[in-house]
Amino acid sequence: MLQLGPVECPKCHTTSEQGVQFYFGGCHLDEFRIGDRLRWGSGYDRGKPGHRLVVTLGLGGDCPGCGGPYAPPPICDPGQWDVFIEDDVITHAQWATGEFDYQRDAEPDPDAEFIVLDDYPEDIRRQVDARRKSSPLDGRRPSERPEK
Repeated sequence: MLQLGPVECPKCHTTSEQGVQFYFGGCHLDEFRIGDRLRWGSGYDRGKPGHRLVVTLGLGGDCPGCGGPYAPPPICDPGQWDVFIEDDVITHAQWATGEFDYQRDAEPDPDAEFIVLDDYPEDIRRQVDARRKSSPLDGRRPSERPEK
């Protein structure tokens, strides 16, 4: 489960804590945050390790303020999330906008819905770069990072 928060809704600007379940990497009951490295070899692996960049489908909550933030189904389920993973490190997550069609474009893997990307979409690239400047995404879990 990816723990996010506070996350601001792009529609109504309500902030909330969110938990997003995704099925890529070692899928046992680990909790992750942005910047954490995925674990492989648990016996419950889904997807394939070693991709430079993937986006995978996540399932979480909708915005508690507006029920959104985007169009209701079938265009985009408000509880769907896009989770970005670069070199097996979780780098970004956002409510799904419908930009990625997991049914049509996903890798042919019966256990995981993920799309291999050449690069981030430009708006997400800016956010990831800004996060890297303020706090390196080094792939270590928070408990493994040295005190500042």
